[in-house]
Amino acid sequence: MINGRPFDAGRMEARPKLGDIEVWRLTSDVAHPVHVHLDQFQVLSVNSERPQGPPEWKDTVELRDAQTVEIVTRFTDYRGRYVLHCHNLEHEDMAMMAAFEVV
Repeated sequence: MINGRPFDAGRMEARPKLGDIEVWRLTSDVAHPVHVHLDQFQVLSVNSERPQGPPEWKDTVELRDAQTVEIVTRFTDYRGRYVLHCHNLEHEDMAMMAAFEVV
């Protein structure tokens, strides 16, 4: 589940506008590689600490047990509905994902 709820393709967890820059906070109970569709992002912080080295563009971030990661992305490509999901195959098969819509 994400946000304590099972996946529902009709429920949008976020509705960023095309061109918007948003910061999202991802928190995990156990380890999950989280993949965001559409645009790449940069990691701003891991458990409130800035990562070492120059920022990197990513499409997946590894959340460790009981970890919080803040990411920033700009929705520049297309309007439409997309998902973010756990990239662990077993979790993908169990629909561990959330939908968002770029408007």
